[in-house]
Amino acid sequence: GLLGAGPVAAAPAPVVWDDHVGDPSVIRTPRGLVIVATGPEIGRLHQAGKREWTWVDPALTRRPSWSRRGDIWAADVARLGRRYVLYYAAPVRGLGENGRCIGVAVARTPLERFRPVGRAPLVCPSGARTPAAADPVADGVPGLPKKGVIDPSLYVEGGQPHLLYKTDGVPSSIRILPLTGDGLSVLPGATSSTLLDSPGVVENPVVVRRPEGYYLFLSEDDYSRCSYRTTWLRSMSLTDWSAATAPPVDPAAPPAYGVLLDQAGTGLCGPGGADVLVEGDRATVYFHGWTCRHSRRPCDGPRFKAFHRGGPTVRALYAARLTFTGGVPTIARYL
Repeated sequence: GLLGAGPVAAAPAPVVWDDHVGDPSVIRTPRGLVIVATGPEIGRLHQAGKREWTWVDPALTRRPSWSRRGDIWAADVARLGRRYVLYYAAPVRGLGENGRCIGVAVARTPLERFRPVGRAPLVCPSGARTPAAADPVADGVPGLPKKGVIDPSLYVEGGQPHLLYKTDGVPSSIRILPLTGDGLSVLPGATSSTLLDSPGVVENPVVVRRPEGYYLFLSEDDYSRCSYRTTWLRSMSLTDWSAATAPPVDPAAPPAYGVLLDQAGTGLCGPGGADVLVEGDRATVYFHGWTCRHSRRPCDGPRFKAFHRGGPTVRALYAARLTFTGGVPTIARYL
């Protein structure tokens, strides 16, 4: 059954701990695995072979001209053609304390410093004090918060790149935007559209395609609480997830929604921010969970803020093999 269905005896051990690796995005490269994570200029980890993870230079050469100071959230790194692209959510003026917009940067290799592209955000609500973005995030849609956009995630199908992202605030939504083949701009004539709406918090979208259909992995709830969790939906259509969120027509059919990682099933505090690395028939999920600094276990108490300035908690990095038994994503074993 699902890992989140009941408690486990002990929490798994992190693969990187005692340091922040929030919202990891992972890519396999000719020189080993590379992970980018939330941080001032986008933190970057490298693992060559089976050696330990090591921090390397931050991913960005500089901040884009349209951003202000502050942590850059939940970047996503991917290869498109002969270049690597990096999508990130940088803080901006005009959208409140945590308002962010999405930019893109490029590099020839994933271990070089990435160079921001363009003088304007790729995705940004019109209320931000930035040059107009290529995607203004459905201006005029009633009920859609204008606090910013975060959690960019690239999905490519048939050579066509799509950018998924989250509209920040509550209610929240997951949107999808067709991009040009190089991933650096919006496909001419295309606009973003909503994949999923929620009265609460849904974020950190990642799409994986398998013979059983499309899987959309998400984080749900407040990221600073132990109740933060990783969930999934399944659909036969990339752009229509209504069947996954509706009551099942056939109760005997495989579920189209479930919990992959939560506190009850893992023993971890807030297992979320997940990314899925697919290599042939093998799938690995990388995610973060709150631990107490200098300890591999969570601190006491139900709520933890992201103390990036030396506070008591860190988001440790975890990894696990995924299986898709009967169409249901399930943790096979932790790494």
